[in-house]
Amino acid sequence: MTIESLLEEIDGILDEAKSVPFTSNVLVDAGAIKTAVEDIRLNMPDELMQARKIASERKEILAAAQDNADKIIEKAHLRAKEIISEDEITRGAEAQAAEILQKARANANEIVEQARASAAELTEQARTWAKEMRTSASEYVENIVGIADETLTNSVNEIRRARQHLRAAAQSKRIDE
Repeated sequence: MTIESLLEEIDGILDEAKSVPFTSNVLVDAGAIKTAVEDIRLNMPDELMQARKIASERKEILAAAQDNADKIIEKAHLRAKEIISEDEITRGAEAQAAEILQKARANANEIVEQARASAAELTEQARTWAKEMRTSASEYVENIVGIADETLTNSVNEIRRARQHLRAAAQSKRIDE
């Protein structure tokens, strides 16, 4: 179950709640609310796992970028060796090899920086999303629990008043007899 569906379940419990006569209060199934809250708690780690997965993907992106950079540099080295091996253009080849290496390093650094920036952005988005989900769920559950607490308190107070009226009526009846 997702947190979203569990929150909808709590909404359904509240919608099905029976109203208390002569008040604007309702009676809710506390067990069902507690079960839904517990399910929310059990499902919270999924969002955290998603954030961890994004962090793992970030590492994979960085590793792939580094591998790509290493391959580019290796190709540049191989190309430089080929150029150097040709006697006629040895000096030109050295200059060209240096240029290729410089471009390869610049390209590799750019790829790695882009991957880091992308991974950092994904990580921050995941953290923000997870934090917002935790905050929203906590606020919603706190609100539901507050409403349930108020409803139960009002119901207990009404029961006490009814018992006092019954006792008073019983005492009045005894006195009349």
